[in-house]
Amino acid sequence: MIIGGGIEGIKRKMLKDLRTGVYALVILNLISREGPIHGYGLMIRVKEVSDGVLSPSESTVYETLKYLERKGLIKSFWGRPKEGGLPRKYYVITELGSKLLNELNEEVVGIVKVIKRVVESDGT
Repeated sequence: MIIGGGIEGIKRKMLKDLRTGVYALVILNLISREGPIHGYGLMIRVKEVSDGVLSPSESTVYETLKYLERKGLIKSFWGRPKEGGLPRKYYVITELGSKLLNELNEEVVGIVKVIKRVVESDGT
C-alpha cells in the first residue's frame, strides 16, 4: 500500500534526491575542468554536457554552489567577463575540492557500473 502522495510523489522525491547529488558532482567536475566559471555558465554547461538530460534551475545551481563553497570545496571571486559587461561571481575548485572530487569520481564509476548491471539485468 502506498501512502502519502502515491507513486508519483515517491518518484518525484527519489528523483529529487538523486539529482541533488548528481548536480553537485557534475558542477564540481565542471568547475575543476573549466573554471574559473560563473553560475550561469555552469547552468548552461550542465545542460550541454548532459545533452539536456540534466536541466537545473538557476536556484538549484546557486544553492549547490553555496553548499560546495560552505564545505570548502570551491571558492569564489568577483571578476569581469573577457567580453566586458558587469562583474560576475566566478568559482574555482580548492585543493580540498580536488582531492574529494578524485575520490568521488572513482566511487561513482563503480556505482554506475552496478546500477547499469542491475537496471539492465533480465533477472537471470
